Amino acid sequence: MSMDLSMLVRNVLWNGMLAVIPVILAQVVLWLSGMHGSRTIRNLAIAALSLVWFAFLPNTCYLLTEWRHFLFWVDVRDPFTSPRLGGPLLEKIVAMSVFYLLYSGFGMLTFALAIRPMKYLASKRGAAVRFWAIPFFTALSIGVYLGLVLRFNTWDLISRPGMVWSALVDLGGRARLLAFILAFGLFLWGAYETTDIWIDGLKERWNRITGQERRICSDRES
Repeated sequence: MSMDLSMLVRNVLWNGMLAVIPVILAQVVLWLSGMHGSRTIRNLAIAALSLVWFAFLPNTCYLLTEWRHFLFWVDVRDPFTSPRLGGPLLEKIVAMSVFYLLYSGFGMLTFALAIRPMKYLASKRGAAVRFWAIPFFTALSIGVYLGLVLRFNTWDLISRPGMVWSALVDLGGRARLLAFILAFGLFLWGAYETTDIWIDGLKERWNRITGQERRICSDRES
């Protein structure tokens, strides 16, 4: 049990770190966009970091799939048919449910926080954000598939590009799988919009509590 717990902690820390990377990269890109100096160098740096950001971004929504470990445990142990369902066993089920709820919630939070600055910059530069939404989230869905099913890592784009490309080409002849990937991409779009609205609401409530909303309104009136 201790080995299982230590492995779980390592996996959570590792996956959490991978999910935070695109959030940090998005903030760096946002910071660079406001810097003065050579526009060419700045744009090249933004383009390079944006590619790295996009490569790491599926690691955020990937955390939604971590529920499979809990569901596998339930399927193998079948605790709901156990005569000892109450007590420690029930406490374990509740604790694991809360843990995976928070874990996937952290993934969705990093997912939204990583996209919001980039979406702001894209809109500021006149990009048709709504038009590119479906291709964008479908690409993220493909990234989750590559990691979850084929067990590719982000750095395999550099270390094993041929194998990654072959896996992408193979998708072309699998209509049912493509339909599922598209459906999951649409789900990710809806999940992002929901989390984005929640973050906006949280910011508005915080501004109201701290009085910043009144200061903003008074500044606009003046």
